[in-house]
Amino acid sequence: PVTAAVAPTDAGPRTAAPADAPAAVHGDTAVVAPPSRCPAGMVYVEGGKFFMGTDADDPVLQTARPAHNVMVASFCIDIDEVTLAQYRECSKTGDCKRAFRDSTWPQGSSEAADWKAAMAAHSELCNETVDDRNDHPVNCVDWAQAQFYCQRRGGDLPSEAQWEFAARGSDGRVYSWGDAVPTPTHMNGSGREYVAWRESKALPPHGVLYESDDGFIGTAPVGRFTEGTTQYGLHDIAGNVFEWTLDEFRPYEDADKPAVPSKGPRKRVIRGGAFNSFQPQFADPALRFPQVEDAHNHGIGFRCAAVPKTPE
Repeated sequence: PVTAAVAPTDAGPRTAAPADAPAAVHGDTAVVAPPSRCPAGMVYVEGGKFFMGTDADDPVLQTARPAHNVMVASFCIDIDEVTLAQYRECSKTGDCKRAFRDSTWPQGSSEAADWKAAMAAHSELCNETVDDRNDHPVNCVDWAQAQFYCQRRGGDLPSEAQWEFAARGSDGRVYSWGDAVPTPTHMNGSGREYVAWRESKALPPHGVLYESDDGFIGTAPVGRFTEGTTQYGLHDIAGNVFEWTLDEFRPYEDADKPAVPSKGPRKRVIRGGAFNSFQPQFADPALRFPQVEDAHNHGIGFRCAAVPKTPE
Protein backbone atom coordinates (compact mmCIF):
# COMPACT_ATOMS: atom_id res chain seq x y z
CA PRO A 1 0.00 0.00 0.00
CA VAL A 2 0.95 3.64 -0.51
CA THR A 3 1.65 5.59 2.65
CA ALA A 4 0.24 9.12 2.59
CA ALA A 5 1.06 10.79 5.86
CA VAL A 6 2.14 14.42 5.81
CA ALA A 7 4.27 16.07 8.48
CA PRO A 8 3.36 19.77 8.44
CA THR A 9 6.15 22.31 8.66
CA ASP A 10 6.29 23.72 12.19
CA ALA A 11 6.53 27.33 11.02
CA GLY A 12 4.48 28.99 13.72
CA PRO A 13 2.87 28.54 17.11
CA ARG A 14 -0.07 26.19 17.43
CA THR A 15 -3.18 27.20 19.26
CA ALA A 16 -4.56 24.60 21.64
CA ALA A 17 -8.14 23.57 21.01
CA PRO A 18 -10.67 23.93 23.81
CA ALA A 19 -11.68 20.87 25.80
CA ASP A 20 -14.81 20.50 23.69
CA ALA A 21 -12.84 20.10 20.46
CA PRO A 22 -15.02 18.79 17.60
CA ALA A 23 -15.29 15.03 17.30
CA ALA A 24 -14.87 12.96 14.17
CA VAL A 25 -17.91 10.80 13.53
CA HIS A 26 -17.80 7.25 12.14
CA GLY A 27 -21.37 6.38 11.19
CA ASP A 28 -23.41 6.77 14.36
CA THR A 29 -20.41 6.54 16.68
CA ALA A 30 -18.49 9.66 17.64
CA VAL A 31 -14.73 9.39 18.01
CA VAL A 32 -14.02 12.08 20.58
CA ALA A 33 -10.79 13.96 20.05
CA PRO A 34 -8.65 14.15 23.19
CA PRO A 35 -8.61 17.75 24.48
CA SER A 36 -6.07 19.98 22.77
CA ARG A 37 -5.02 17.41 20.16
CA CYS A 38 -6.05 19.81 17.37
CA PRO A 39 -5.89 23.58 16.98
CA ALA A 40 -9.12 25.51 17.46
CA GLY A 41 -11.41 25.32 14.45
CA MET A 42 -10.06 21.94 13.36
CA VAL A 43 -11.47 18.44 13.70
CA TYR A 44 -9.48 15.33 14.58
CA VAL A 45 -9.59 12.61 11.92
CA GLU A 46 -8.44 9.19 13.04
CA GLY A 47 -6.22 7.65 10.40
CA GLY A 48 -6.79 4.40 8.58
CA LYS A 49 -6.69 2.62 5.25
CA PHE A 50 -9.01 3.46 2.37
CA PHE A 51 -9.36 3.23 -1.38
CA MET A 52 -8.37 6.56 -2.87
CA GLY A 53 -9.61 7.48 -6.34
CA THR A 54 -12.16 5.63 -8.44
CA ASP A 55 -12.49 2.97 -11.12
CA ALA A 56 -15.55 4.67 -12.60
CA ASP A 57 -15.52 4.86 -16.39
CA ASP A 58 -16.38 8.56 -16.45
CA PRO A 59 -14.36 11.12 -18.43
CA VAL A 60 -14.88 13.77 -15.73
CA LEU A 61 -13.16 11.46 -13.24
CA GLN A 62 -10.43 10.32 -15.62
CA THR A 63 -7.60 11.80 -13.55
CA ALA A 64 -8.94 10.05 -10.42
CA ARG A 65 -8.36 6.55 -11.84
CA PRO A 66 -7.46 3.96 -10.73
CA ALA A 67 -8.67 3.34 -7.20
CA HIS A 68 -5.75 2.34 -5.01
CA ASN A 69 -5.21 1.45 -1.38
CA VAL A 70 -3.73 4.20 0.81
CA MET A 71 -2.86 4.40 4.50
CA VAL A 72 -3.32 7.77 6.19
CA ALA A 73 -2.01 8.72 9.62
CA SER A 74 -4.33 10.58 12.01
CA PHE A 75 -4.50 14.30 11.33
CA CYS A 76 -6.33 17.53 12.08
CA ILE A 77 -8.14 19.51 9.38
CA ASP A 78 -10.10 22.77 9.28
CA ILE A 79 -13.85 22.42 9.68
CA ASP A 80 -14.38 25.38 7.35
CA GLU A 81 -12.57 26.85 4.41
CA VAL A 82 -10.27 29.69 5.44
CA THR A 83 -12.34 32.86 5.37
CA LEU A 84 -11.48 36.24 3.93
CA ALA A 85 -11.47 37.69 7.46
CA GLN A 86 -8.99 35.08 8.68
CA TYR A 87 -6.71 35.62 5.73
CA ARG A 88 -6.90 39.40 6.07
CA GLU A 89 -5.72 39.12 9.68
CA CYS A 90 -2.52 37.63 8.31
CA SER A 91 -2.15 40.10 5.45
CA LYS A 92 -2.77 43.11 7.71
CA THR A 93 0.24 42.15 9.82
CA GLY A 94 2.40 42.05 6.71
CA ASP A 95 3.05 38.33 7.08
CA CYS A 96 0.80 37.16 4.25
CA LYS A 97 0.65 38.61 0.78
CA ARG A 98 -2.79 40.11 0.15
CA ALA A 99 -5.27 38.09 -1.88
CA PHE A 100 -5.39 39.13 -5.50
CA ARG A 101 -8.11 41.40 -6.81
CA ASP A 102 -8.13 39.75 -10.21
CA SER A 103 -8.80 36.19 -11.33
CA THR A 104 -6.35 34.36 -13.58
CA TRP A 105 -6.00 30.89 -15.03
CA PRO A 106 -4.24 29.32 -18.05
CA GLN A 107 -5.71 30.04 -21.46
CA GLY A 108 -6.12 26.39 -22.43
CA SER A 109 -8.10 25.88 -25.64
CA SER A 110 -10.06 29.13 -25.37
CA GLU A 111 -9.72 31.91 -27.89
CA ALA A 112 -7.57 34.71 -26.47
CA ALA A 113 -10.41 37.26 -26.58
CA ASP A 114 -12.86 34.91 -24.80
CA TRP A 115 -10.27 33.97 -22.17
CA LYS A 116 -9.47 37.61 -21.37
CA ALA A 117 -13.16 38.56 -21.24
CA ALA A 118 -13.90 35.68 -18.86
CA MET A 119 -11.04 36.64 -16.54
CA ALA A 120 -12.11 40.28 -16.51
CA ALA A 121 -15.72 39.37 -15.69
CA HIS A 122 -14.85 36.84 -12.99
CA SER A 123 -12.39 39.20 -11.30
CA GLU A 124 -15.36 40.96 -9.71
CA LEU A 125 -16.00 37.67 -7.87
CA CYS A 126 -12.64 37.89 -6.08
CA ASN A 127 -13.72 38.44 -2.48
CA GLU A 128 -10.83 40.80 -1.73
CA THR A 129 -12.61 43.37 -3.92
CA VAL A 130 -15.81 43.28 -1.83
CA ASP A 131 -16.38 44.77 1.64
CA ASP A 132 -19.06 42.40 2.97
CA ARG A 133 -17.45 39.01 2.29
CA ASN A 134 -15.53 38.49 5.54
CA ASP A 135 -17.37 35.24 6.29
CA HIS A 136 -16.88 33.92 2.75
CA PRO A 137 -13.88 31.78 1.81
CA VAL A 138 -10.84 33.69 0.65
CA ASN A 139 -10.34 33.10 -3.07
CA CYS A 140 -8.03 34.49 -5.76
CA VAL A 141 -4.95 33.24 -3.89
CA ASP A 142 -2.23 31.14 -5.47
CA TRP A 143 -0.80 27.92 -4.07
CA ALA A 144 2.18 29.58 -2.38
CA GLN A 145 -0.07 32.06 -0.55
CA ALA A 146 -2.30 29.25 0.70
CA GLN A 147 0.61 27.09 1.82
CA PHE A 148 2.34 30.00 3.58
CA TYR A 149 -0.83 30.84 5.50
CA CYS A 150 -1.19 27.24 6.68
CA GLN A 151 2.48 27.06 7.66
CA ARG A 152 2.10 30.27 9.64
CA ARG A 153 -0.61 28.47 11.61
CA GLY A 154 1.76 25.59 12.28
CA GLY A 155 0.45 23.24 9.61
CA ASP A 156 0.27 22.69 5.89
CA LEU A 157 -2.25 22.40 3.14
CA PRO A 158 -3.81 18.94 3.39
CA SER A 159 -2.31 16.22 1.25
CA GLU A 160 -4.55 14.77 -1.43
CA ALA A 161 -4.96 11.63 0.64
CA GLN A 162 -5.89 13.56 3.79
CA TRP A 163 -8.37 15.67 1.87
CA GLU A 164 -10.12 12.73 0.22
CA PHE A 165 -10.12 10.64 3.41
CA ALA A 166 -11.79 13.49 5.31
CA ALA A 167 -14.24 14.13 2.47
CA ARG A 168 -15.21 10.52 1.78
CA GLY A 169 -15.66 9.21 5.30
CA SER A 170 -15.36 5.59 6.32
CA ASP A 171 -18.54 4.12 4.87
CA GLY A 172 -17.96 4.36 1.10
CA ARG A 173 -20.61 7.02 0.49
CA VAL A 174 -21.05 8.42 -3.02
CA TYR A 175 -20.80 12.06 -1.95
CA SER A 176 -19.31 13.59 1.16
CA TRP A 177 -22.77 13.92 2.77
CA GLY A 178 -24.17 10.53 1.66
CA ASP A 179 -25.72 9.10 -1.49
CA ALA A 180 -28.36 11.77 -2.27
CA VAL A 181 -27.75 13.70 -5.50
CA PRO A 182 -26.50 17.29 -5.04
CA THR A 183 -29.15 19.93 -4.40
CA PRO A 184 -28.99 23.61 -3.32
CA THR A 185 -29.19 22.43 0.29
CA HIS A 186 -26.02 20.31 -0.05
CA MET A 187 -23.59 22.62 -1.78
CA ASN A 188 -23.01 25.95 -3.50
CA GLY A 189 -22.83 24.94 -7.15
CA SER A 190 -23.95 26.32 -10.48
CA GLY A 191 -27.63 27.21 -10.29
CA ARG A 192 -29.80 29.53 -12.35
CA GLU A 193 -28.27 32.54 -10.57
CA TYR A 194 -24.77 31.85 -11.92
CA VAL A 195 -26.01 31.12 -15.44
CA ALA A 196 -28.00 34.38 -15.44
CA TRP A 197 -24.91 36.28 -14.27
CA ARG A 198 -22.84 34.79 -17.10
CA GLU A 199 -25.51 35.78 -19.60
CA SER A 200 -25.43 39.35 -18.26
CA LYS A 201 -21.66 39.39 -18.95
CA ALA A 202 -22.09 37.98 -22.48
CA LEU A 203 -20.03 34.91 -21.54
CA PRO A 204 -20.47 31.55 -23.30
CA PRO A 205 -23.32 29.25 -22.19
CA HIS A 206 -22.80 27.26 -19.00
CA GLY A 207 -24.53 24.24 -17.49
CA VAL A 208 -26.40 23.99 -14.19
CA LEU A 209 -25.97 21.51 -11.38
CA TYR A 210 -29.56 22.10 -10.29
CA GLU A 211 -32.39 24.10 -11.85
CA SER A 212 -33.05 26.33 -8.85
CA ASP A 213 -31.33 29.48 -7.60
CA ASP A 214 -29.07 28.82 -4.60
CA GLY A 215 -28.85 32.51 -3.73
CA PHE A 216 -25.15 33.04 -4.48
CA ILE A 217 -23.67 34.06 -7.82
CA GLY A 218 -20.21 33.47 -6.41
CA THR A 219 -19.06 32.20 -3.03
CA ALA A 220 -21.32 31.81 0.00
CA PRO A 221 -20.55 32.26 3.71
CA VAL A 222 -18.71 29.19 4.96
CA GLY A 223 -20.90 26.55 6.60
CA ARG A 224 -24.13 27.81 5.00
CA PHE A 225 -24.99 24.54 3.21
CA THR A 226 -25.50 22.39 6.29
CA GLU A 227 -26.95 19.31 4.57
CA GLY A 228 -23.59 18.92 2.87
CA THR A 229 -21.76 18.42 6.17
CA THR A 230 -19.41 15.44 6.01
CA GLN A 231 -19.14 12.43 8.27
CA TYR A 232 -16.29 14.20 10.07
CA GLY A 233 -18.20 17.47 10.44
CA LEU A 234 -16.53 19.43 7.63
CA HIS A 235 -18.42 22.11 5.71
CA ASP A 236 -18.23 23.01 2.02
CA ILE A 237 -15.94 20.12 1.11
CA ALA A 238 -18.01 20.07 -2.09
CA GLY A 239 -18.79 23.36 -3.80
CA ASN A 240 -18.20 26.99 -2.81
CA VAL A 241 -14.52 26.92 -3.88
CA PHE A 242 -12.10 24.30 -5.10
CA GLU A 243 -9.34 23.80 -2.54
CA TRP A 244 -5.59 23.75 -3.02
CA THR A 245 -3.86 20.63 -1.72
CA LEU A 246 -0.22 20.11 -0.85
CA ASP A 247 0.60 17.69 -3.63
CA GLU A 248 2.05 18.28 -7.05
CA PHE A 249 -0.22 16.76 -9.68
CA ARG A 250 0.80 13.38 -11.04
CA PRO A 251 -1.31 10.64 -12.64
CA TYR A 252 -1.99 7.92 -10.09
CA GLU A 253 -0.48 5.24 -12.30
CA ASP A 254 2.81 7.19 -12.21
CA ALA A 255 2.84 7.69 -8.44
CA ASP A 256 5.60 5.13 -7.85
CA LYS A 257 7.76 6.23 -10.78
CA PRO A 258 10.67 8.68 -10.47
CA ALA A 259 9.51 12.28 -10.74
CA VAL A 260 10.27 14.00 -14.04
CA PRO A 261 10.99 17.76 -13.89
CA SER A 262 8.00 19.61 -15.28
CA LYS A 263 8.24 22.29 -17.93
CA GLY A 264 6.74 25.64 -17.03
CA PRO A 265 4.86 26.35 -13.78
CA ARG A 266 4.33 23.34 -11.54
CA LYS A 267 0.80 22.03 -11.29
CA ARG A 268 -0.83 21.33 -7.94
CA VAL A 269 -3.97 19.33 -7.24
CA ILE A 270 -7.23 21.14 -6.54
CA ARG A 271 -10.18 19.34 -5.00
CA GLY A 272 -13.85 19.75 -4.18
CA GLY A 273 -15.71 21.65 -6.90
CA ALA A 274 -16.81 25.28 -6.73
CA PHE A 275 -19.78 27.62 -7.01
CA ASN A 276 -19.66 27.27 -10.81
CA SER A 277 -19.52 23.45 -10.88
CA PHE A 278 -22.32 22.10 -13.04
CA GLN A 279 -21.98 18.30 -13.00
CA PRO A 280 -22.68 15.92 -10.08
CA GLN A 281 -19.23 14.38 -10.56
CA PHE A 282 -17.74 17.62 -9.23
CA ALA A 283 -19.14 16.63 -5.82
CA ASP A 284 -17.43 13.22 -5.92
CA PRO A 285 -14.66 13.18 -3.28
CA ALA A 286 -12.39 11.42 -5.79
CA LEU A 287 -12.47 14.32 -8.27
CA ARG A 288 -9.08 15.93 -8.83
CA PHE A 289 -7.77 18.50 -11.27
CA PRO A 290 -4.35 19.98 -11.99
CA GLN A 291 -3.90 23.74 -11.70
CA VAL A 292 -0.74 25.76 -12.19
CA GLU A 293 0.44 26.86 -8.78
CA ASP A 294 0.68 30.55 -9.72
CA ALA A 295 -3.00 30.77 -10.77
CA HIS A 296 -5.15 32.94 -8.49
CA ASN A 297 -8.64 32.00 -9.43
CA HIS A 298 -12.10 33.12 -8.32
CA GLY A 299 -13.08 29.47 -7.83
CA ILE A 300 -10.15 28.33 -5.67
CA GLY A 301 -9.59 28.70 -1.93
CA PHE A 302 -8.22 26.35 0.72
CA ARG A 303 -8.35 24.86 4.20
CA CYS A 304 -5.42 23.78 6.40
CA ALA A 305 -4.30 20.56 8.05
CA ALA A 306 -1.99 19.83 10.99
CA VAL A 307 -0.39 16.97 12.86
CA PRO A 308 -2.26 16.21 16.12
CA LYS A 309 -0.38 17.06 19.28
CA THR A 310 0.86 14.18 21.37
CA PRO A 311 -1.07 14.00 24.67
CA GLU A 312 0.99 15.14 27.62
